[in-house]
Amino acid sequence: MTLKRRRLLRITVLSALTMMVGCYHYVPAATLVHPQGTALRAYLDTLSAFELREVTVNNIDRVEGEFVLADAGGLILSATWLQAITGSGFAGRGWTVRIPEANVTAVELKRISWWRTGVVVGGLAVGTWLGFDALGVTGSRDGGGGGTGPPL
Repeated sequence: MTLKRRRLLRITVLSALTMMVGCYHYVPAATLVHPQGTALRAYLDTLSAFELREVTVNNIDRVEGEFVLADAGGLILSATWLQAITGSGFAGRGWTVRIPEANVTAVELKRISWWRTGVVVGGLAVGTWLGFDALGVTGSRDGGGGGTGPPL
């Protein structure tokens, strides 16, 4: 594999991974109880404070994470992100947070968006084709042959 091809392949793979993050969306959920490990987002009625190890984050109105369990009167999540009403966000780093059930106004489940994924994959295919075309890389491995150029 030539250096140009390796570099183009790296750029294509990194671009694909970067854009795939946007292929998800959230859909409303009717219940609080879901299979363990389900990615979800919980909106809170009143601003809350959560202790994340040695730091307390305040004014939180949205928590994203994975569902752990619903106990008597509470929702337990492995938090990935906590969003404050002030616009500040805090990485949850998988730490466990307990949210009182009465404080949860809405729950949304994280799902893959097929149309966004299709747009990204199509865009990557076109971009890859244009990149190979711009670099003059062809699908032929024998060097083309049969050309009318000068002899070697």
